[in-house]
Amino acid sequence: MEFVSIFCLFAFISCSILLLHSVFKLFDFGVKKLPLPPGTLGWPYIGETFQLYSQNPSFFFASKVKKYGSIFKTHILGCPCVMISSPEAAKLVLVTKAHLFKPTFPASKERMLGKQAIFFHQGEYHAKLRKLVLRAFKPEAIKNIVPDIEYIAINSLESMQGRLINTYQEMKTYTYNVALLSIFGKDEMLYREDLKRCYYVLEMG
Repeated sequence: MEFVSIFCLFAFISCSILLLHSVFKLFDFGVKKLPLPPGTLGWPYIGETFQLYSQNPSFFFASKVKKYGSIFKTHILGCPCVMISSPEAAKLVLVTKAHLFKPTFPASKERMLGKQAIFFHQGEYHAKLRKLVLRAFKPEAIKNIVPDIEYIAINSLESMQGRLINTYQEMKTYTYNVALLSIFGKDEMLYREDLKRCYYVLEMG
C-alpha cells in the first residue's frame, strides 16, 4: 500500500512537471531562438542532474564529449547550460569574447569570501585587480625568488623525513607557502602561521 502511494505521488509530480513545461513552451511560441550546440537537456527542470551524480562526474562528461564533441548542451541543477572542454573554446570564452560572458557564483561563496573578492568583479576594475595579482606570478618576478622557493622546498622535504605523510596535504602546504612568498614577499614569513590558520578556517567553510 505504501509503495502504491509513493508511486502515485511520483506520477503526480512527473505529470505536473510535464504540464508546466508544456505551458511554458506555449509562451515561447514564435520567439526566434539562436541555435544551440548538440546535446540533450534531459527531463524538464530536473535535467540530467541524476545522470551526473549517480556516477563519477568524469564519466558523465567524458561520454558527452565522445558523443557530441568538445562543446555540448546539458541541464544540471535546474540550469540549462553549455559545457566546453577544449582549450580553443575556453580561450574564446575567457579571452577573445570575455566581454560577452559574465561569471556567476553561489551566494554562499560570495558570503564566505566577501563581495570585494576579485572573483565577483567585472569589467575594467576586475582587469586592474587581475593585473596587480598576476604581476606577482610573472616570470621576471619568479626569477627573483627562486632561491627562496628552493629554501621552502628543502624545508618541506626535511620535515617529511622519518614520518608517514599525506602527499596531497604536503603539496597543498608547499603550494600555499610559495603563493604567500610570491604575493607578499619575504615579510610574510612573520605572519605565515597566522595566515595559514585563517586560510584553513576559510577552506573548511
